[in-house]
Amino acid sequence: MTEQMHQIHQVIKKAIDNRNIYGASYSLILPKEIENRYEGVQGKDELAVLLDPSMIYDLSSMTEVIATTTRIFQLLAVRAIGLKDPVTKYLPGFSNQDISILHLLTHTSGLPVKVNKSKHFTGIEFTNALYSVGLDFKPGEQVQVSPLNFVVLGIIIRTVDGSIDRAVQDRILYPLAMTNTGFNLNRPKIRFVPTRKDPKRGQIQGQVEDQLGLLLNGESGYTGLFSTLNDLTVFIEMMLNRGNYQGKEILDPQLFDAIEKFNIDGQSLGWSRFSENADVFYGSSPTGLIAFNAKKQQGMVVLHDFVEDSDARAEMLTDLLRVIQ
Repeated sequence: MTEQMHQIHQVIKKAIDNRNIYGASYSLILPKEIENRYEGVQGKDELAVLLDPSMIYDLSSMTEVIATTTRIFQLLAVRAIGLKDPVTKYLPGFSNQDISILHLLTHTSGLPVKVNKSKHFTGIEFTNALYSVGLDFKPGEQVQVSPLNFVVLGIIIRTVDGSIDRAVQDRILYPLAMTNTGFNLNRPKIRFVPTRKDPKRGQIQGQVEDQLGLLLNGESGYTGLFSTLNDLTVFIEMMLNRGNYQGKEILDPQLFDAIEKFNIDGQSLGWSRFSENADVFYGSSPTGLIAFNAKKQQGMVVLHDFVEDSDARAEMLTDLLRVIQ
């Protein structure tokens, strides 16, 4: 085990000992080697089963960087959309004409964190409310991370491509041979790591945990993607290789110059930048982290069950990102 892998192991061990998680699957991607490790169990009682490489996790909001941002980058590269295009160019029913695709990608749109009373809505009612929701501030004024930014980006992808799921499968997952990744994955329930136990829904396993994702039928620009450690390790390899994987160009290399150029209060295009070292780009959720440092040619994937304590999650995130800074 390399020193860096040992550091990740220590963070995971602490999280397990503090009962923030039951276990984790994680990888460290270095220039000359990749290390994988599976630690702990899936859950408690009858779910206290050891983790293994076949296990599938709910990626939650990591969907934003893996599926949505990647597909938006691809559409930008072929000029099917423009970074400064207003949302209304693709969604005529959208009420705010000042919000651009750039605003959505950088979380500077002014969209609120949630749509009020949305848990009582149907999917169509939610979309109608989203299109007319009031802004918290003028677009471009500040950063406010909101799921709604990526929900809208997902709707734009659906408008341009016809389907989020199909576009992500055909243009990202299939070329990378990420065969155990997707929305609404049809796999045996036993292969899914239980995300968490909900008072109303019971044990959430193999179904999208996020309430907004559930409302949108498990397929959105914000959440819904499921995957394995091996598949996400391949994705990070592609990012470290400036969009290329085994001779296939998934992303235009020039887009990486744009990612490195943007840093608005720790936010780049889709990806977040580590506050202690802006060379580290990451996407995170209550169920894990994917990150890369292109200058050092190092990356990381960490997947686990849902971390309820937001302070513990923030501490864990910082400690992990320091490993590749």
